[in-house]
Amino acid sequence: MAARHQRDTNRLLRQYLPKGADLRTFSQVDLDAIAHELNHRLRRTHGYQTPAEFYADLLNSGDALTA
Repeated sequence: MAARHQRDTNRLLRQYLPKGADLRTFSQVDLDAIAHELNHRLRRTHGYQTPAEFYADLLNSGDALTA
């Protein structure tokens, strides 16, 4: 299951960063904007929540793993 999620994430990243793209050509502002868009995009795997919402809910639920 984790491999499928990784493939899904890679597919989303490819919309912004073509395969083989040189990340040195992107500014930190560009990369931060990409991360923000991906973290605030609804995902079916998270019950149509954004990853940011899903993570916040997980932290607030008390189910988060502790070290």
